[in-house]
Amino acid sequence: MARFLKSRKISQGTSPGSLIFIGNKKMDQSQIHVMVYNRETLEEKQIDDISEIPENIPADSVLWINIYGLQDTLLIEKIGEKFTIPPLELEDILNTDQRPKIIENENNLTLFLKVLEYDQENTRVNGDHISMVLGPNYVITFQERVARYFEPVRERIRNNRGKIRKSGPDYLAYTLADTLVDGYLQSIENLGAAIENMEEEVFTVTKKEVVQKIYRLKTNVSFIRKSVFPLKETLLLITKMDSKFIQKKNHSFFKDLLDLSTQAMEAVEIYYNMTNDYLNIYHANVGNRTNDVMKVLTIFASIFIPLTFIAGVYGTNFDVLPELHFKYSYFIMLAVMLVIALIMLLFFKRKDWL
Repeated sequence: MARFLKSRKISQGTSPGSLIFIGNKKMDQSQIHVMVYNRETLEEKQIDDISEIPENIPADSVLWINIYGLQDTLLIEKIGEKFTIPPLELEDILNTDQRPKIIENENNLTLFLKVLEYDQENTRVNGDHISMVLGPNYVITFQERVARYFEPVRERIRNNRGKIRKSGPDYLAYTLADTLVDGYLQSIENLGAAIENMEEEVFTVTKKEVVQKIYRLKTNVSFIRKSVFPLKETLLLITKMDSKFIQKKNHSFFKDLLDLSTQAMEAVEIYYNMTNDYLNIYHANVGNRTNDVMKVLTIFASIFIPLTFIAGVYGTNFDVLPELHFKYSYFIMLAVMLVIALIMLLFFKRKDWL
């Protein structure tokens, strides 16, 4: 399956809003994790069926439902029915190739994001699709697989650190998005370190392994660009929109996320240009090395042209040639060849061709 675009063959010919999972299956069985919290209390559990989700929660409490695994379309459909999520949004939740964006309707607000992780061992950036549905007193997150992306947020809720237990679902949504954006910056930092560490190698080594490594890094930067650009557009839209699901006092937090996304985008552009420069430098070095080799070969060829001419003249089969029967003719010819070669070398040296 293509890395930059997932195959949509399975959804060809289907009607809009059809719930079809598009992407790589990363789990066999979906899991549901539930947290209900307020200032004083916290309830956390793993459930097997959505019927176990609390129906009525206190007005000052926040319900956070985390769905692991998107391959169970029936489960996603039931969640959509229970929380009135439109079919078109459910379709985007199941499409792991969906670019970051935000959709709002009268019942909830849905935010689509990406998770980026840089695997240093394999020199590869991996991404997961994350969807977040924000309602009046709940947040539902959808992940492709069990991962610890949101574990720092859970720890803050469990230990009642910060203002998360004192705030509403919009602040929880901001905190979750902030965790993902921090992951963006961490991945860009790690990838950027690998790119910067190649600088000396690019200038000194002209082996094909170097250009392969540069190309892999450039592909990873392009993969990050695919997510960072629409992320900034999405956050910019959030800061400008007047939504009943996001309190105005929390807009400043999303503006801070917008600044971080701008920083991430600028860093991505810098590293993308660096990889382009590395490729140009590599090809220039290869060209220079080829020129150096050709220069040496040309000099040797130039030196041997007159020597070959002399050897050719005295190697002819005529009986009468000057100095042919002279006792020291052979040594004189060698001396003349040596003098010619030295004169040509001195000439090339003076011209800075050597």
